[in-house]
Amino acid sequence: MHFLKILCCCLAFLAGWTAPLQAEDTLNVAAGAGYKRLVEQACAAFTAQTGIRVQQVFGNMGQIVPQVKEGGDFDFVLGDKTHLESTDLVFSEEHVLGRGRLVAVVAKGVAITGLDQLTAPAAGRIAIADAKKAIYGHAAREYLANTGLWDRLQPKLLVVGTVPQVSAYVISGEVDVGFINQTEAMAIEQKVGRVLPVDETLYSPVLIVAKRLQHSPHTGAADAFLAFLRTDAARTLVKQHGL
Repeated sequence: MHFLKILCCCLAFLAGWTAPLQAEDTLNVAAGAGYKRLVEQACAAFTAQTGIRVQQVFGNMGQIVPQVKEGGDFDFVLGDKTHLESTDLVFSEEHVLGRGRLVAVVAKGVAITGLDQLTAPAAGRIAIADAKKAIYGHAAREYLANTGLWDRLQPKLLVVGTVPQVSAYVISGEVDVGFINQTEAMAIEQKVGRVLPVDETLYSPVLIVAKRLQHSPHTGAADAFLAFLRTDAARTLVKQHGL
């Protein structure tokens, strides 16, 4: 009888010890590719603080939303508030990270010093992300339409899938100008010729949020992640990335 009691106690201990590791030691996050560096750093800081591992998936929202629907094991989606709320994903709460800003980056060696020169011969190919899938592609299209440049620049435009792809084309010199978000621009500033701000009144506001899915499978880890995002350390990190 004494042996059985000890055995039962040991089994209870093991059950209580392994379950939290399986259920709460991992978090699954999907995010827009334009915020890859920010999310990676935030998740690394979160893991260092809590020990909770974070699985991360990046892409444009046209790629992310179907993945989240099919996966069923995601806890958070980070991206543009307006776009996320236009999907049929069901969320329980959100944390506002900050306001995103559209900028144009110019390749090294290209003599473009202002956006009023986009129609000049010095501006050859111009890259933007897909407006249907990436919020900064949509913002770039709005800006170009509102300035009367959209139709005039059609022969020069190259549409690609994501913001990082736009950056890659500019860095390699395959295009002369690319429209990306300020966070991405800060990360590649040393690899391009210059960064040109875009008038924020000429495109719809971009609010970047972390939205928790209603059926988040890792409840404790998700609670901890939200608490982390509300800390001064997280807010400082977000500001350092241009939000």
